[in-house]
Amino acid sequence: MSTRPLDATRELATAVGPLAYSEVAEHLAVNIAHCLNALLENPPEDIHITPEWICDTHRCIAGELFPAWAGYFRTTDVQVGTHLPPPGHEVAVHIKNFCLDLDERLRHLRGAEFIAELLAWADWRFQWIHPFKDFNGRAGRILLIALAYKLALPPIDPASDESGKAAYFSALRAADVGNLVPLTDIWLNRLLQGGV
Repeated sequence: MSTRPLDATRELATAVGPLAYSEVAEHLAVNIAHCLNALLENPPEDIHITPEWICDTHRCIAGELFPAWAGYFRTTDVQVGTHLPPPGHEVAVHIKNFCLDLDERLRHLRGAEFIAELLAWADWRFQWIHPFKDFNGRAGRILLIALAYKLALPPIDPASDESGKAAYFSALRAADVGNLVPLTDIWLNRLLQGGV
C-alpha cells in the first residue's frame, strides 16, 4: 500500500512519458472510476473474485500507464515499510489461496460481526500479500467495494479521515503480527455507522 502524498515530486516512467506522481494519481483516479462503473454494471452474483479478476482489476487501474507490469503479479521481493510480503515467486499461490479462502468465507456469513471479520481479513490479507509492483492499495479498495456490493452493502472506507488513517494503518500492522481484532473493530464500526 502506498502512503505517498499526492503532491510528492517523484517521477514515474510511464507509457506516455515521465509523469509526476501527482499526475499518475490523477490518471489512476479516472481509471478507478471506470473500473467501479464497470463493476457496478454487473449483478452482484456475477462477480467472482479470482486471480484473473484481481489481475484484470489491476490492469484496469494502471495498464494504460504501465502495460509492462500492471495486471501481472510481481515476481520480485519487496518491502513495504517494515512489512516483508511473501517472496515474488510465491505470490500467485498466495493469491489463489486467498481467493479460495474468500469464497469459502463468503459461504458462512451470519450478521455484522461475521461480515466485519471477513472484510478485515480480506483487507489485511490482500495487502499482506502485496501482489503487484505498485498500486496495491487501490486494487485492494476495489476488491473491498466488490465484496461490499456482493454483500448488498454500501461502499465502506475503513479510513475515511486523517485520524481514521492512522488507526487503520496501526490496525494493519497489528494484523501483520496475528492480531486482527483492531482491524475487525474498525470494520464493524464502519458497518454499524452505515446501518448494517
